[in-house]
Amino acid sequence: MLGGLQLLTGCGSSASGGGDNFPASTGETASGSSNSGGGSAASGSDAGDSLGSASGASSGSGQVSGSSSSSGVTSSNGDQDAGTTASNGGGSTSDAATPHGTSTCLKAGGGDYSMMGPYTVATKAGVDLSSTGDLPTTGDAGPSTATIFYPSDMSDNCPHPIVSWANGTGVTGSQTYAFFNNNAASWGIVVAAADNPNSAGPNFVGGGGPYNKAGIDYLLKQNNDSTSPFYHHLSTRAGVSGHSQGAFAATLATQHPNVEAEVQVEGGGVPKAGIAFLALTGSNDTVVGTMSPMSSYTSATGPSMFAEYTGADHTTTPTAGGWFQKNPGTIQFMRFYTAWWRCFLADDAIACTMFKGGSSCGVCKDPNWTSLKTKNM
Repeated sequence: MLGGLQLLTGCGSSASGGGDNFPASTGETASGSSNSGGGSAASGSDAGDSLGSASGASSGSGQVSGSSSSSGVTSSNGDQDAGTTASNGGGSTSDAATPHGTSTCLKAGGGDYSMMGPYTVATKAGVDLSSTGDLPTTGDAGPSTATIFYPSDMSDNCPHPIVSWANGTGVTGSQTYAFFNNNAASWGIVVAAADNPNSAGPNFVGGGGPYNKAGIDYLLKQNNDSTSPFYHHLSTRAGVSGHSQGAFAATLATQHPNVEAEVQVEGGGVPKAGIAFLALTGSNDTVVGTMSPMSSYTSATGPSMFAEYTGADHTTTPTAGGWFQKNPGTIQFMRFYTAWWRCFLADDAIACTMFKGGSSCGVCKDPNWTSLKTKNM
């Protein structure tokens, strides 16, 4: 709890098992254009919200069509209200299948960021972040490790953007949110996903987002280490992200000098002035009030978007429970997550068309969002 806000995800760590498009992340593994080897999430610190209780499934793999509709929210404070013009079903934007106008040096892929991208993904688990000096020295039970999600072949002479991820309260390891980071890596992004279940640190608000900072600093160090497989393959342009407590931690970590973008999944806080800020939330999310996603969006001063999905909740939608159900909101969260990095860390013009243009932006034609707001785009 923080200021009356419930930050527990109730998912705990995840176990191995079945499920398509979900990576294993023990040791160093590689996966092809579709992920495999995931498992169902185990119950965690909030017994009432076990992911194991989720049942039913929405069909589809990538291209998602939702059933609910919305009328949008009246724009205020100079925001552009996205409205709810004709639906594109949450799939690729117009003309996105042909990668014209892409200015990034990363591989273009098909332009639909809800699908796996052009890179084969590898993961490396058990990477120790403690050497960065960012982690708490007292009051933290650990672990201090992270899992790195990355393109297995980075010989394309293109600097790959770097991102750090922080877990929600009580979630240990990388499996619960692996679908986010595996998808991002398949589009050329290198993600350091911390394993720690108390990602904001023992002081929480005063902790500064230590695991996000450590992930960024670890990757920057690897980029300058001639013995590392990441040597001179990484960009110095960084993003921070996380869910629930991890989203608060990520917002605190935007103060890192290399951070240019954030994707906040159902969190809060005040992001660094001028960064590209995306708040993902749901109409059934429990984080409300003065430290809510909307409050963060209001305080953001750079290119910013607030995206609230109809029916999305705090526990299942942004975690493995929603992924195994093929929940439309889960897939759209993942789609936005990857495209935001491609746009604001890699200058991918195709990805940027999803977010820019006010009511005519690429994602604004999907009526399954309760509210889409943009500013400074």
